[in-house]
Amino acid sequence: MRTIEIIDHKNYDPSWERVERQAVRGIIFVNGLLAMVKSEKYGEYKFLGGGIKEGENHTDTLIREVAEEAGLHVLPHSIAPYGKTVEFRAGDHEDVIFTQTSYYYSCEVDPNKADPPRPEEGYERDYGYKPVFVTLEEAIATNEKSPDKPQTPWRRRDLAVLKELLL
Repeated sequence: MRTIEIIDHKNYDPSWERVERQAVRGIIFVNGLLAMVKSEKYGEYKFLGGGIKEGENHTDTLIREVAEEAGLHVLPHSIAPYGKTVEFRAGDHEDVIFTQTSYYYSCEVDPNKADPPRPEEGYERDYGYKPVFVTLEEAIATNEKSPDKPQTPWRRRDLAVLKELLL
């Protein structure tokens, strides 16, 4: 999969141990609007998706995460690779270099099927994440105005993908 952006926050010591995480994210347009989650606390938009669990493939993760976060049902035959981002930054709680690769897939959802999203947990609850449909331009403008914060390192990653979608 092609690389859209490599983001190095350079806020770590290169000698630290590395911890890697892989995630899958959905690019989902419905009637011209992009399905995302929005933080009530910080205001930024984030693509639907999340970490790959042991034993899952990218398709399984995408379907599970989109259903959990927004109650939407991804149509498996519609899933197509879009690109990936790679991030390097200090870990949240210890002296480690956190490396995250996020794989983005365009996909469609069943227009006749939706469930309530699962209740948020952890930081998602604390940040007040709610599923929304937003124009691409609004998501870009909002994320551009939102300053870089240690609490929202994904803002920069998702902004890079949003801007590329505009091209």
